[in-house]
Amino acid sequence: MLLWQSRVRMIVALVAGGAEFILQQHRILQGNALYLLEGVCGYIAVVTAVALFVQKTGRAPNWSVAVTVVADILFIFGSTLVSSPPSYYDRILIFSFLVLHLTETYFGPDQAAFAAGLVVTGYLYTVHVMIGRGARLLWSEELWSVGVFALAAAVFVLQYGSFRKRLNRIVDLFERVEEGDFTEEYDTSADGRPDAVTLVGRVYNRVRVQLMEMVQTDPLTNCMNRRGFEQALAREMARSSRAGSELSLLALDLDHFKAINDSRGHVAGDAVLREAGRLLMQTARAGDIVARTGGEEFSILLPDTPGNGAFHFANRLCDTFREHVFHVNNKEIRLTISIGVVSTDGDRPLAAERGKNLAEEMRVRADEALYAAKRTGRDRARAWSEAVSMRSGEMPKVMAELLREGKE
Repeated sequence: MLLWQSRVRMIVALVAGGAEFILQQHRILQGNALYLLEGVCGYIAVVTAVALFVQKTGRAPNWSVAVTVVADILFIFGSTLVSSPPSYYDRILIFSFLVLHLTETYFGPDQAAFAAGLVVTGYLYTVHVMIGRGARLLWSEELWSVGVFALAAAVFVLQYGSFRKRLNRIVDLFERVEEGDFTEEYDTSADGRPDAVTLVGRVYNRVRVQLMEMVQTDPLTNCMNRRGFEQALAREMARSSRAGSELSLLALDLDHFKAINDSRGHVAGDAVLREAGRLLMQTARAGDIVARTGGEEFSILLPDTPGNGAFHFANRLCDTFREHVFHVNNKEIRLTISIGVVSTDGDRPLAAERGKNLAEEMRVRADEALYAAKRTGRDRARAWSEAVSMRSGEMPKVMAELLREGKE
């Protein structure tokens, strides 16, 4: 921003200085042209020095902005003092408000407050000096002018600061959306006087719901997709930890699904997946989160549910699928499921002590329980325990066996 503005500042200084010089030559403005030339050259030299520093170092610390703002204000003071009589010194306040506006817009309220304070202090000092030299200035009138400027500057900085803060909040929300986080919405109720920013916030809230459905929903089954489920799991894990409540996770797999794809085609397989997803969402309770996390793999998150409740629910799901008849191309298909169950029951402190990510730990354990259910005959639910843990290297062997069975 400083590099871009440095070019603009130089052009403005040359144009303003040239215009003043021409008006001085025609006796429209008073003053010494030499002083004007020195002021323009000095201002350009400071702006150039700051720009070269920024370009060379690749950074713009606060002092570089402050130096530029001081140079802007000194240029306004100098050009006014050398071309206007004391009775027109209030032009300094008018032109300085432009500097204040640009500073607030591009560099924030702190630099704008610094600029306003510098203008007020410099103007009062200038009036004091000129009155001491016999200028016909009245303190009452000058204080009134300074008071109006200070009030306008304070209102502008505070109002625009609030505007900037709310706009940054919307930018932050969009950055979260870019990362796939749709958990927060813009709080329009906090805006006492709705304006353009509030309208943008309302539009974001409407679009947020639509984007969340598009980004986090599996298009085939209308269940949540893997990305959305991982975020939901992390969110529910954090909530469960704060509230001290239990959380359970079910990992599901459609038994022998590959055989359906091989014998009836992928169109039939997609139809089965759609119906399976619908059946899971119909069976799940309000508040449960159903997701398709793989080809024929599903996961269900059960908030506020202990392990025994999750295991009973898993058995009910097995019964539901066992009794359900899938209709594909006027043909009936029977399908069973295998389920792995894991819960945070009493194990959260242990997992935390091991330094593991709790959400990842739950997913691993749910998969281990799922493969234990498959290994012992499928069409059943297994709860995780140390006995079913396969971290020692058994998991790859079991997966290979299951792959061989699927091919057969």
